[in-house]
Amino acid sequence: MSDRAAAGGQPPAIAAWVEADRHTDLAVMAEQLSPDAVLVSPLTDAFRFEGRPAVMGVFEAAFEPLRDIEIVRVTGAGDDGVVHGQQTLAGENLEEVQWLRLGPDGLIAEVTLFIRPLPAVARMLSVIGPGLADRGVLPPQAGVASKAAAPLALITGLVERHVMPRVGPR
Repeated sequence: MSDRAAAGGQPPAIAAWVEADRHTDLAVMAEQLSPDAVLVSPLTDAFRFEGRPAVMGVFEAAFEPLRDIEIVRVTGAGDDGVVHGQQTLAGENLEEVQWLRLGPDGLIAEVTLFIRPLPAVARMLSVIGPGLADRGVLPPQAGVASKAAAPLALITGLVERHVMPRVGPR
């Protein structure tokens, strides 16, 4: 375990991030990020979000459509923390895992997000673009590109609700 670990076993920046995430306290979350922090998108390999303002812009845009946010589990070792969260998006289940890595300054240097199930990923992709564009994190075309994922969200949602229950284990 890192010599920077807090009494509860998590490094201070990760412990503070988790508590702030539980309460959607964006200001405290931002304080835990290194100035040059990076967020690896769960939705595309086309780019990464670099710098504290861009990373926080993603979380601000993501928190808007999410409801019932709950941090279910936190684990990690050394300078790595893993946060498992559950929430709803348009009334549907969305689970996420945040892999947090600390930098030499003891602050969070990298956040890698993973989201499931597929319909939730497609739905998030279809709604987050305008919020990212409004915050200057992505150019205005991101809103249009995001909305282009709406048919994918519809199709994967229909498959999840109507097809998968018929082919799953009995």
